Amino acid sequence: MRKWILVAVVALFVFALLASLLDYNLIGKISILLSFFMITFGIYTSMDKVKTKITHWLAICFGVFLWSICDALMVLNQDVLLRAHSSYAYLDVFFMLPMISILAGVSIFLYSKFAASQEKLAIIMDSISVFFLIVILIYGIFDEIDISSMINNGSNIVFLSIVAINFLILFITLSEIFTSSLLRIKISGFYLISASILFTMLNLFIFYSQISNVNFGHKIDFLYIVPFFFLMIGAFHLKAQNEYVTNTDKDISIGSKWLPIIIVLPLLLQEDLTSFSALISLFVLVVNAIVNYYVKSSIASRKILDYERNLHREMEKSMHERTNELMLANLRLQDMSEKDYLTDLGNRNFIVNELERMCKSISEDEEIAVYYINLSRFKSINTSYGHEIGDRILKLVAKRILEVCNRQEAIARISADEFIVLAKMEINSHTKRLNLGIALKDAIEKPIQIDRYHFGLKCIIGIDVATKNSTANPRNIIKNADMAMYYAKKNPALNPMVYSDKISNEMHLSSSIEIALKKANLQEDLHVYFQPIFDLKIEKMIYAEVFLYWKSEKFGLMEASKFMKEVNVNSDILNDICSLLVSKTIEYVDRWQKEKLLIPKISINVAQIQSKSEKFVLDFVSSLRSHHINPELFEIEFGEEIWTNNSKTLDKIFSILKENNIDVCIDNFGSGYTSFIYIRKYGVKRIKIASEFVAQASNSKIDAQIVSAIIDLAKAMKIKVGAKGVEKEEDIHFLKELDCNEVQGLFLSRPMSVEEFEDLVRQDPQMIAKV
Repeated sequence: MRKWILVAVVALFVFALLASLLDYNLIGKISILLSFFMITFGIYTSMDKVKTKITHWLAICFGVFLWSICDALMVLNQDVLLRAHSSYAYLDVFFMLPMISILAGVSIFLYSKFAASQEKLAIIMDSISVFFLIVILIYGIFDEIDISSMINNGSNIVFLSIVAINFLILFITLSEIFTSSLLRIKISGFYLISASILFTMLNLFIFYSQISNVNFGHKIDFLYIVPFFFLMIGAFHLKAQNEYVTNTDKDISIGSKWLPIIIVLPLLLQEDLTSFSALISLFVLVVNAIVNYYVKSSIASRKILDYERNLHREMEKSMHERTNELMLANLRLQDMSEKDYLTDLGNRNFIVNELERMCKSISEDEEIAVYYINLSRFKSINTSYGHEIGDRILKLVAKRILEVCNRQEAIARISADEFIVLAKMEINSHTKRLNLGIALKDAIEKPIQIDRYHFGLKCIIGIDVATKNSTANPRNIIKNADMAMYYAKKNPALNPMVYSDKISNEMHLSSSIEIALKKANLQEDLHVYFQPIFDLKIEKMIYAEVFLYWKSEKFGLMEASKFMKEVNVNSDILNDICSLLVSKTIEYVDRWQKEKLLIPKISINVAQIQSKSEKFVLDFVSSLRSHHINPELFEIEFGEEIWTNNSKTLDKIFSILKENNIDVCIDNFGSGYTSFIYIRKYGVKRIKIASEFVAQASNSKIDAQIVSAIIDLAKAMKIKVGAKGVEKEEDIHFLKELDCNEVQGLFLSRPMSVEEFEDLVRQDPQMIAKV
């Protein structure tokens, strides 16, 4: 809109100019009036919703508006009603109102800049110089005019008042121009000052023409569009890039330097330089210039002195800070070897040394309980929410441990998510020892809120005991507590766990299982089993979940979930086992498809190690294609740890599955990293409630509420929901009440061998739901 206003005002200016040249007075005056009102509108709209203080612009806008009204009344009386000037002479008085409004605007503008400036004295001195310039200009104009006769003539008092107002405007605006090196003036302010000077000079020129009997009539009225146009452009900059045109740190304004010479020029143009008034004026100007120079020199000297003082102060401050930094660095170096930088607790070196010291100082009737604490879900939180959130969680955990312990306990953080507490107590204090472990666990597992995030940490605690007669060294005692912690991680019901020889034996068994697996003939010893999943509502088998069993000569028949957890996560054998499960399953499905045997959708549970990248999915799809098997016959089950992958990996995995119409189920839902946001984002078709909730739902009100809440949320999101671990009839009744019909468990059917599963589907194909 501003563009069209600019174009319109320029066009009206051209019309007014042509009308003036061609003596079309009425057309010219109408064009001028229209331009005035459009300029007023442009200024007003530019001030709308401007955040800066614009009181001076309101006064300017009001002045332009009043000028437009006065000019409109003048045209109405002069050119429309054709009345004599004497009948509307009062309008000459009204024209003072817009000038007063503009005077108020430039005065407010100068005052605001003066109040914000640090160099008020220099501004005052420059303003005094401008005042002398204005006085000399007035003297030059009125030197040959009989002022007393004009004052005696009542009609000329109005003109003299107008002249006085315009000289005040000129004084203020010139003060702003010549002190611009000290005032911070923006582009809008520059246009305001320039327009005000043009407006004033135009008024004074017309007045001087009238008293000099040079009558232009209304030939030059169109020139008033120019200063008002400049005001409008300045107002437009209020909403645009209204940058500063002056800088107080750089003396870019040369006006104040040349001001004394500018003042002298009007005196030099006078014919009689020897007159008393001219000599007095020159004397005053010289005195003003000397004082002005002295003031500015004092200000400059003060600035240099203040700068040197500030520089000296900064150097002293810097030296003091450097000294403090060196002292702190020395203290840090002293503590670094035994302090954890994040939590201010001890580190591994500290706790080992402290345990060694405590073992030497304890008496026969005392023991030292070593608590090895692991935060089981911390790494996934740290990966998903970032290290800043993770660090804040660790600090809060450290604080909670300190609150449980007293000054007799020693505490350390020995790794990213592991802590150790050493507590001295009476020997054989089994209850006290266990109670402290439970207190630590309960304190750490309290809900955590950081900003808008809520977290539920789980911790596993292993305990070992050192006495006066212990033969183990401190590092072995800590190792035993660590071993107890790992045992508790595999057996959550035993958390916290006290170390015993049984744990050591079972850990040895785990190693034996891993060694036996590495030696086994996996192709012959690993067997695929299928467990039906039923829909209670339609009483049909809707899925069959694939399980892997190992027939070992030494350990007997073991389900994969039992022996795979004994294998090192980084071991290559895990990949071999997972790949064998998939390849054997596809071979069986291929054979059944060729035999045209009706089977339900096959659900393959993907191991955590396989869900770390999209490679498993690509290999799986490639194998299906090589056997010409429809991918829709399969469903992929991921554990909740799938969501710990980065978004790029997740996008690739789910994109490949979606392209091949392979449904996704989230297994053991609620036992790990639960996120309905990811489920909705990646179009998960089904979730399977963790068996630990289902098994306890009939006896535990909390577990029942959790199961009910998961089912309600899944239904609200239009996601299929199933339950696993159904082992008794009460579970069936409970799930039916909640309208959860997809179930699996030993109560309905155990996992079957390939032969048993084939016999089942051959004997009763009607029980199979079509894929």
